[in-house]
Amino acid sequence: MPFWTLFWILAWPLGMLANGLADALPARRVLPHRLQSAWIAWIRFGRRPRARELALEAGVPLLWALALGRFGPSPRGILCALYLWILALVVVTDLEHRRIYDAVILPAIALAALAAPVSPWLEGGAIGAWGMGVGAFIFFFGLAVLSRGGIGGGDATLAAFIGLITGFPQGLRALSWGVLLAGAFSLGLLLSRRGTLKTAFPYGPFLALGGALALFGS
Repeated sequence: MPFWTLFWILAWPLGMLANGLADALPARRVLPHRLQSAWIAWIRFGRRPRARELALEAGVPLLWALALGRFGPSPRGILCALYLWILALVVVTDLEHRRIYDAVILPAIALAALAAPVSPWLEGGAIGAWGMGVGAFIFFFGLAVLSRGGIGGGDATLAAFIGLITGFPQGLRALSWGVLLAGAFSLGLLLSRRGTLKTAFPYGPFLALGGALALFGS
């Protein structure tokens, strides 16, 4: 079977799975036994899906194509694609519900920690990645305590995951980009008078974007 045929067979259902998890986790229910494609339901049956369902189902294969196009069908390419899938799911749940769910991010941290010793492309090796993950968690957890709601505990675990998948010092760049992007967004709210210094907004998507950029830049 040609590689790109196999790719679409695998990547498309993962987009459907991301949609299923984004709906099931906030409702605290199990996934349905049979996942449905938002695109097929719309085109074939006329059911109008939410924009997020269409975007995520199409976006996940696109992210996988970018990862495998950048690094090839290699262990690095597959891991990068999987990490991007996790980041995409985190972005959706944080935007929609202001939650980064432990059921997603804790297994992701475990995966990244176990994968670090067999990821020779990581700057600083496994020790650097583990240290970056621990340091990122401590730093952002401290910010969460000091900010009293501006940054949450989920952001700290997300920062740990990003540190693990990017290593040291690339993880510093990834998290710095995320902080700068969040700062630029906050400044935009102030200048447009749509918010104040106390306006809360999801922080996770900015950290995730910084992590994704670092994955491709490393």
